[in-house]
Amino acid sequence: MKRILVPCDFSPAAKHAFQFAVEMAAACGGHVLVLKVMQVPTIFGNGMPGQPFAAIDPIPMIDEWIAYSETEFEKMKRKTGRASGSEELLLETGYVNDVIRDVITREKIDLVIMGTDGASGFKEFFIGSHTEKIVRASAVPVMAVHGPFHLEWVKNIVFPTSMELDQKPLIEQIKALQSLFGAVIHLLYVNGFPFSRDSDEEAERKLEEYALFYGLKDYTVHVGRGLNIREGILKYARRIPNSIIAMGTHGHTGLAHITEGSVAEDVVNHLSEPVWTYVMQ
Repeated sequence: MKRILVPCDFSPAAKHAFQFAVEMAAACGGHVLVLKVMQVPTIFGNGMPGQPFAAIDPIPMIDEWIAYSETEFEKMKRKTGRASGSEELLLETGYVNDVIRDVITREKIDLVIMGTDGASGFKEFFIGSHTEKIVRASAVPVMAVHGPFHLEWVKNIVFPTSMELDQKPLIEQIKALQSLFGAVIHLLYVNGFPFSRDSDEEAERKLEEYALFYGLKDYTVHVGRGLNIREGILKYARRIPNSIIAMGTHGHTGLAHITEGSVAEDVVNHLSEPVWTYVMQ
């Protein structure tokens, strides 16, 4: 997690994400890139008689946007009180989701951290027309930060799992998070009809085998229940203070027992803790 990208509109939510990113970068000797995207409007007429054609010179607009972005970036850095000089502002024009994807590849990004205001803010910012596509298609993990949250607060990682044995890339990412935070991993399997016929005791035994298979250390196992997967995850996660929630996803197809449909989005909407997601390739 040496190169961290923070898509930013300088809103309070984005500033919280930046604060957390700066702290993560300091802990792992990383670099924070703050991305501000401007979509330059295209003004045109249809050529019909009597219709005025409005020609707009985009240069003054872009100059003003650059000045504003640079000023807000400096203010944001000063306010964190932890900026080390390893933070960089990237100013790009284009369609937001295309630019973010391009920057992830071009800048060799390891982690994207984004701010959200919860149910309404998340719908608008995180899974809206732009960012939902990034989350579902990103080759790197994405973390949603809901509000003020500091690195030293993280003591636990709640990791809902389907206990599949082909998840090595995901597990390696989870181990890296655990090492960074010095946290305990809480393996969670949500058990119940119609997605499992195992008894809780059998599911707990399988969780232990899963942990042994992947060589996990400093972990607990828990079998939860709920009317659905989302409810089971939320019910358990709310019991674990000082935590982040880490979830694997296959994007549109969904990971069995975890991210089918909108489970990952629902978890982010209804929890105040940071939620980390990783798209399984």
